[in-house]
Amino acid sequence: MFVRSTLLILAALLPLAANAQAVPAASAQTFIFNDELHRDTVAFMLDAPLEVINGLSNQVKGTVVVQNGKASGRFSVPVNSIKTGNDTRDGHLQNDRWLDAAKYPDIVFEFKDVALPGAFEPGKALKVQTKGKFTVHGVSREEPVEVSAQFFKESAETKNRAPGDLLRVRAKFRIPLESYGIKRTEALILKVGETAEVSVDAWGSTQFKL
Repeated sequence: MFVRSTLLILAALLPLAANAQAVPAASAQTFIFNDELHRDTVAFMLDAPLEVINGLSNQVKGTVVVQNGKASGRFSVPVNSIKTGNDTRDGHLQNDRWLDAAKYPDIVFEFKDVALPGAFEPGKALKVQTKGKFTVHGVSREEPVEVSAQFFKESAETKNRAPGDLLRVRAKFRIPLESYGIKRTEALILKVGETAEVSVDAWGSTQFKL
């Protein structure tokens, strides 16, 4: 009797187990950041006692993958795309005493398995305080980052910006220069701030290509 009851229970549970195994994991959403019109911005400010330096790049490339409530991604900005409004200063910024664009051509930011505070809803911003790995001047370090991510389902209105589903990412963080091997000479201490205040505003699409 016991054996028969056990067999009946197993027979009832097997279809349920099969159905559970058949349920696929949530599909990943992949957003590519590579706006051919160069409307994305990475801006920084170096605030020193005698001078404020503002820099800007419109060349952002990257990928964000969202799956099971977590996000992973990578962004890069070419050092030689950064402009400060002064050609001589831009040359100094890119030489081997500063960012050394010839040896380290890109500034890179990477993050992995960042838990999102909720599911994407069209037009609703998700705000996250997290950490990511920055690589600047050949040095990699983790830094805290404040991120806002806003999802937009493709519509006639969003197509005016770009095709596909869109993800707008805005971020703020700080880069302490000396921590990345960027030394200020005594003559520059009063003219170049010790920390770069950086802000990012970039749009990714499910239909962009790298």
